Amino acid sequence: MLVVANVLWSLNYATTKYAFGEWKPLAFSATRFGTAGLLFAGIVLWREGSLRVRREDVRLVILAAFVGILLNQLTFNYAVDETTAGNTALILASSPAFAALFASLAGHEHVGLRHWLALGVSVSGVALVIEGGSGVAGVSLLGDLLAVGAAVTWAAYSVMLRPLFLRYSAARVSALMVAIGGAMVFPFGIPQMLRMNWGGLSALHAGAWGYSTIFPVLVTNLLYFRALRTIGASRATLYMYLQPFLGALFAAWLLGESVTAVQLLGGAVIVGGVSMGRLMPGATVRE
Repeated sequence: MLVVANVLWSLNYATTKYAFGEWKPLAFSATRFGTAGLLFAGIVLWREGSLRVRREDVRLVILAAFVGILLNQLTFNYAVDETTAGNTALILASSPAFAALFASLAGHEHVGLRHWLALGVSVSGVALVIEGGSGVAGVSLLGDLLAVGAAVTWAAYSVMLRPLFLRYSAARVSALMVAIGGAMVFPFGIPQMLRMNWGGLSALHAGAWGYSTIFPVLVTNLLYFRALRTIGASRATLYMYLQPFLGALFAAWLLGESVTAVQLLGGAVIVGGVSMGRLMPGATVRE
């Protein structure tokens, strides 16, 4: 299940990049999360009978959705639009390293010297990815920096969700994030939706939207949560090391993107830093 989930997540980078050939980024994101939010909320209501949270948790739920869905989608979608899907996948692998820093600042855990070294190694890997991609067709510094922003917002979001996972099921938290975050993204997508050429949308580009809506948000999270109950978080997160390299591989294979040895080395350094600090987060909503 975990291998399938990570393959489906990894495909989303190339799928999203392809979709932007006809979709405008925020129109894509707004309709995607609006639809996925309704479906995910419906599934959790059917399985658990409620989406309620305690009154004292409402503020955290809204803030987490703002950071992890709205801000993350603004940075992620324009990163994919501006730079290559492969670079985005490799840079986002640094997110757990930033998560350890935020966890320390929030007082959730003590971050020792090893973790600071791991963060430094991961950031060095990001620099290698950016430097290795300079001059490669489709790569831009702006897009790479937006990908760093996506990694940082995802890291902050992962830390913000930790108290909620102690009190509610992962599926309930995820459904709330997707539904509330989708509602936040929707107003930003309206201007682009009004400018979309809906009649000119090809079947393949509509299919890319369908894939990105159903599989990376709904199917993969359900598979991941089931695997967590079976083998535990520590073993489950090991499979997530596959994502940056599979994301770059699928981008090269399906989109014809060029990937240099330095970029791959940077990805390996990022994963090495994350592994050194054992910084992979637990269950969170993936994009």
